[in-house]
Amino acid sequence: MDHADEERATKRAKLSDGGGGGDDLLSALPDDILIHILLRLGNADVSARTSVLSSRWRRLWAFLPGLHFPPDTDPDSIRAVLAAHEAPALHCLCVLARDAYADFVAAWIPIAARRLSGDLTFINIASPDIVRDEAGDRDAFELPCFENATSVSLQLGFLRVAVPASGIASRLTDLHLDNFRLQAPCVLGDVFSSPLSPSLQRLTIHDASGVEKFTIRSESLLELELMNLDGLQQLTVVAPALEELRVAFCFLNFRNPNQPVANISAPQLVSLEWRDAYDPCSVQLGEMAHLQRLGTGIFLVYGPDDFKPNHDCLSLLRQFKVMHSLTIPLLYNSVSSVFM
Repeated sequence: MDHADEERATKRAKLSDGGGGGDDLLSALPDDILIHILLRLGNADVSARTSVLSSRWRRLWAFLPGLHFPPDTDPDSIRAVLAAHEAPALHCLCVLARDAYADFVAAWIPIAARRLSGDLTFINIASPDIVRDEAGDRDAFELPCFENATSVSLQLGFLRVAVPASGIASRLTDLHLDNFRLQAPCVLGDVFSSPLSPSLQRLTIHDASGVEKFTIRSESLLELELMNLDGLQQLTVVAPALEELRVAFCFLNFRNPNQPVANISAPQLVSLEWRDAYDPCSVQLGEMAHLQRLGTGIFLVYGPDDFKPNHDCLSLLRQFKVMHSLTIPLLYNSVSSVFM
């Protein structure tokens, strides 16, 4: 056996016995590389179990800057991992769930709110056979105050949510709420207005019920999107820095149509998408000297004279003389099928 063969045999022996009785070569890597390996696992609960590998790995997972929990993770495990987390800051937390109830979220979200200093994403994947009204009848959980979080995205799968009047977001810049039923009493707009949310810049609310009135007064808000707020009766937006506003299918409900009542004060607005019922007598858009982009609701080509969405679209267009960019969704239908 030559010298090169002897070296290769020696290396294989060291790999097989953990380096002559010491730590294995993987454990000899620097902490930052080992933490990167744990992050690549994509499962905080599994990362925590690496403590059994050796003393070198013990508690290393607790210094991960981000934690990811896949669907079907036990909520008590999520809470335990968060409680044991020792990193100076938790920059990212992602929790996925299937058909979760309110107690699932309530088990871990309060401690997450205290530890988090970055982004939170929670996605509750609701089964297609879950009826929205039945899901909304479940118990509610209360949103905690996210003391240091900067971005929160909650897709709640029709869960019922209570929002404290004291607010939830002193430093939050981005908030996305999707698929929820608001627990009364709560004035949702007050919670997101400047006194309680002084840093909020982007707010998105989709597929919500229980929001009858929404009034927001914000000095910091730049983007606001409201879509499918079932039962909304009145909208008030006072946002001097607002640049983008999207309102869709909040008043336009064919089962229970509401007279749109809105008052918008956004003098710096650049983009407006109003894909909803519109009546110039009850919807006041205010001065929008900087508006460049306008999007309207649908227009049914060859539609009947009494087709209300067409009237709303034309009424909105009449409010503006010149527009740099205009988007109108056109629906085509045969004349015969429209009048049958």
